Amino acid sequence: MSRSQQGAIERLASAVRAVRAGDYSKHAVEQAKLVLLDTIGCGFAARDDECGRAVVTSLQALGEKPQCTVLGHARKMSAPSAVLANGTLIRVLELNDYVAGADPRSGARGGHPSDNIPVALAAGELARADGRELLAAILIGYEIYGRGKALMDAQSAWDGISISGLVAPAMAGRLIGLDRQRLAHAIALGAARAPTPVGVREGAISAVKSIANALIAQSGMQAALLAGNGITGPLDLFEAERGLNAVFAHDPEAAGDILGAPLSAEDYIGRVAIKAYPCFAGGQSAVAAGIALHRLIGGDISRLEGKIRVALADLPIVRRQISDSGRVNPRSREAADHSVHFLIAVSLIDGSFGLAQFEGKRWNDARVRALMARLVVTTDAGLTRRAGGPYPCALQAMDRDGRCYAVEILAPPGRSSDGIDAAAVVEKFSRITADALPPSQRARIIESVMNVEASPCCEQLMGALAPPK
Repeated sequence: MSRSQQGAIERLASAVRAVRAGDYSKHAVEQAKLVLLDTIGCGFAARDDECGRAVVTSLQALGEKPQCTVLGHARKMSAPSAVLANGTLIRVLELNDYVAGADPRSGARGGHPSDNIPVALAAGELARADGRELLAAILIGYEIYGRGKALMDAQSAWDGISISGLVAPAMAGRLIGLDRQRLAHAIALGAARAPTPVGVREGAISAVKSIANALIAQSGMQAALLAGNGITGPLDLFEAERGLNAVFAHDPEAAGDILGAPLSAEDYIGRVAIKAYPCFAGGQSAVAAGIALHRLIGGDISRLEGKIRVALADLPIVRRQISDSGRVNPRSREAADHSVHFLIAVSLIDGSFGLAQFEGKRWNDARVRALMARLVVTTDAGLTRRAGGPYPCALQAMDRDGRCYAVEILAPPGRSSDGIDAAAVVEKFSRITADALPPSQRARIIESVMNVEASPCCEQLMGALAPPK
């Protein structure tokens, strides 16, 4: 079959198979290692998280064949279960990296491509892949994720994580060595299970917000294993009258052109931002602004009188977020880390923001609630133009003496046009894993990740992620 006769999924499979590990620049490889280290750190930081523990305990009870490592656990799990366990741990604290849309001012969706790194870890360990292939799979995953997001309507009822139904089986299938045809079927199988409504992160936000992508990634890993044994999937899933067009591209030919273009491009790894705070991407600048205002007033919230005005980017997705009652009035940990009102209030009171700010269900604290009620949150087109990105935040407040305070954060901490800063990632990794890892294991993980491209097999890295014997 000629390329022009192939559907979008077959073109994507051909593109995935065509990439060579050596096609990527040294800079891209270094960026891939840094996102890998950051992602692993986020998983270890969630060691004591209630949701993470519940998922791991549920999967351990299955008593499956031990194949793949779970972060910080001695007992291995099957490859699909390890993907679900690690995917939950990595995402549950809202600390893992993110990318903004190709044109942030249009409101295009960003997302968390690192949600699928657990697939690369499990498939790489299962196939005993070398370090260069592991990093290539990560770079391929980031590129597909970004391109798939570009196909989605920003106002779609389908959540952006739906694209992971293409990403996860593509990464897994490449690492376990599927040929082009079986890889296409793996992608079709994974994509058929992936569409997820935006409702998972709106309204009454629940724990599924943290595990929704992990469930898709688990299914993608399983799809690759099934396809490897001859199970077929609907290769015309984009072109079919009732296929994926409603979720992704409205033009099947455009989907084929975008997803099937050479994947050695490095567009999306260059857009990665490392989170400074455990909250959603849109809250990073809001937290930074709250902390800055805290410092301006010497930490004395009682000095402020009246309303505190909050301005955010004038984008459709932001307007939707600040009108969502589940975020304005959070009733769970999952809702609080997606609530601009909570994030600004608690960071303004405390002058800092980390996991400790969620302890004791601070979103229910009377003092925090009172300050949240004083916030007037709006969008500002002028702020959007000055920022040139989707996540600025400006605060204005007045004290009892009539003095006005103004803070403007145009870009979230952790974003840089020069790429990810290695020192910042290592510092964050060491800080967030301080209570979870002994210094010797922390150093071993850093060394294993930063030298992984020279490793003939993933075993050294995976061994570093298990508890020391």
